[in-house]
Amino acid sequence: MKVSYQPSSKSERPTVDKGLKVDYAAAKRGGFKGRWYLLLLLVISPVLIVLWVLARPHVFVLASGIVTTEPLEMRAPAKGELVSISVKQGQQLAKGNVVLEIVNVQLNAQINELNRQLLSIHKGKPQSNKTILQQLQLRIDVADEGVERQNDLLQTYKDFQKRGIVPTSDMAMILQAHTASKMALEQAKVDLLQEKERQHIESVAGSITQARHGIELQLANFRAQQADLVIHTPYDSHVADILVQQGEHIAEDQPLVLISGRSSSVIFAFLDPKYLDYTMMGQKATVKLPNGDHFRAQVSEPTELVGRLPRQLSGPFDGEKPVLRVTLTPDVELPISIEGVPVEVSFDYIW
Repeated sequence: MKVSYQPSSKSERPTVDKGLKVDYAAAKRGGFKGRWYLLLLLVISPVLIVLWVLARPHVFVLASGIVTTEPLEMRAPAKGELVSISVKQGQQLAKGNVVLEIVNVQLNAQINELNRQLLSIHKGKPQSNKTILQQLQLRIDVADEGVERQNDLLQTYKDFQKRGIVPTSDMAMILQAHTASKMALEQAKVDLLQEKERQHIESVAGSITQARHGIELQLANFRAQQADLVIHTPYDSHVADILVQQGEHIAEDQPLVLISGRSSSVIFAFLDPKYLDYTMMGQKATVKLPNGDHFRAQVSEPTELVGRLPRQLSGPFDGEKPVLRVTLTPDVELPISIEGVPVEVSFDYIW
């Protein structure tokens, strides 16, 4: 049996009940629907954000970078006291200009002591050697005078012998004395030559000479260390920053001054090697500062392949990954000049 239901009168006139008009409040389904949409958005928004973060590097050509003037960090070669700073921040410098001077009191004391020892060696031994040579030369002069007197005496006795006045035994004694005087002269000459040879050997390889050479070598080393304590600029540059103060005690290898050969800041962008086509000269890019400001820049120097990211950009898991270092010059003057500020660089697409 088929059952059929007749529609109620309210299906046609829902606001009338038994002949009386009944006004109902407006439907509130829109509010409930909005709350559900908002709840759904809150639930899926983290997923959307993660998807955007993951997809963004694949959608855009992005690179991490830093603002830099490519400064050279000059460090202390040894410990000491900083006695003078000859430059100011921002000052232009020529190659070889003095930047600052450090004094190492211990090093100066060692140099003074070695100078004193060297002076005592020079004053002592050369004077005694000269005296010995003078005495030997005096012996030669005396022996030469003796030979001359013996020659005169021998000539006289020869004349006496011809006249038969001098016996043969006396003449033999005269000849013997003459020969002895000549031998004494030759021996004196030999002694002088031997002493000169001895002094020459001593000056080349003697104990005093070796000691003097050791002192001179050590002194030259200390003087080189002392000269290194006067810091000079290696090339034309300007002072980017001064990291120490006059009178400060300096430790070895302590950073002193930052100097830069660049007149203005540039951007170093570190790009994945797969984006090699985006490193050509003149390539445009947009640089984003940490405060959200943007400016335009372009590649202005040849790109280099470096072994790793800078310390301020590298994370704990980056390792030794090689990257392309792209140098960009801003189209406008940068609003900041803080060395090493991290930036984000977005390269324009090559269509």
